[in-house]
Amino acid sequence: MGKPALQLKDVFTPGGQPTLTYVSRDHLKLEEKLEAALARGFAVNVVTGPTKSGKTVLSRRVLPKDALISIEGGQVRSEADFWKQVAFKLNLAKSVQRTGSDEASNQTELGGGAKAELLGIGVSGGAKNTSGTKHVDGRSATYDTVDLISSLEALKNRSMALLIDDFHYLDKPTQKAIIQSLKGAVYDGLSVILLAVPHRAFDPITVEHEMEGRFKHIQIPDWSQDDLIKIPDLGFKALNVICPQKAMERICSESFGNPLLVQEICTELCIANGVFGYQITPKKLSADKLNDIFSEIAQSKGFPKYERLKRGPQSRGGRQARKFKDDTSADIYAAILQAIARLGPKPKTTYDEIRSSLKDILADGQVPQKHEISAACAHMTKIAKDKLEGEPALEWLKGDDLLVLTDPFLMFYMKWAFKEG
Repeated sequence: MGKPALQLKDVFTPGGQPTLTYVSRDHLKLEEKLEAALARGFAVNVVTGPTKSGKTVLSRRVLPKDALISIEGGQVRSEADFWKQVAFKLNLAKSVQRTGSDEASNQTELGGGAKAELLGIGVSGGAKNTSGTKHVDGRSATYDTVDLISSLEALKNRSMALLIDDFHYLDKPTQKAIIQSLKGAVYDGLSVILLAVPHRAFDPITVEHEMEGRFKHIQIPDWSQDDLIKIPDLGFKALNVICPQKAMERICSESFGNPLLVQEICTELCIANGVFGYQITPKKLSADKLNDIFSEIAQSKGFPKYERLKRGPQSRGGRQARKFKDDTSADIYAAILQAIARLGPKPKTTYDEIRSSLKDILADGQVPQKHEISAACAHMTKIAKDKLEGEPALEWLKGDDLLVLTDPFLMFYMKWAFKEG
């Protein structure tokens, strides 16, 4: 039977684990750094980088799937919920059954009702009992297991690593409880990897100071244009399609340094050209619809954050509506965001640039004063930190009169959502 034809989703994987379009960035030695940290052991390894910059992809590339238990921080509501998820992914039994008086014949009940010798280590699909409720029936006794203890034992006995993605999504009490639970296991050799955004890199030692000596930080640098362009180059060659060099360069330059955006734009460009898999004969891609593709993708990227920032903080009274030169009107928050968008947007925008842009779009007499602009930017910074998940999308540096945008999806939305093809 022949090998199945290569499909588009096998090549470009926006939101998934790339294989054919995986770019290791060997010159940064990221894989080697993580491998070395895991080899040294006895530390909580924190991998940080901007949103969707490749933290998860890197970690799963270094650690085989069968040697890793991965938990999504955004799906955890409490410490108990966390350990329940770990136990589920380890396929641990909820109870342990012991029969007879001979300790060597102790058995554990596995998920499917099967029994296995309980030797204390390496029990597949279960774990030895350490604590819980005892139920006695004749010569047998059943113990309800404890998710935390049985999970840690299973992870160590099976030599598996524990990865917590988006660790910064967990609230401080949950972070603290989990780190405290992991201290002893890390000391015993358990490999732990936490993925977080840069400004939350030191959460583990912030919530638990005793972890300071068992902490390793690995930072994922921003992507360069030279590294990003390897994604479309590898992918289009794998599909046997030809894309103009200038089109590939534009895809990468418009992605604000984000590999996920590059993957998604390449996917949509292929679909727009009727390419859904490997082409038996080489096919040349047309880049004529790139602007349309950018605008369509923008509608699903950055929109929620933009809308929340545009609403501004809660206000008891109505805000002043400012009239635009096109006869529309909006408050100061919408005006500032629109002024920033028409400047690029750029990762860094000065107060003078914002004010100049506001003068270009607002009617005479409608441009806010400096203290009003500064206050609005400060309010949006607070919203970004307190109301939006992940790394703050923007930050107003008051002392420098500088607005910093950090979220590539927000910038992509601001640039393309209101453009026509």
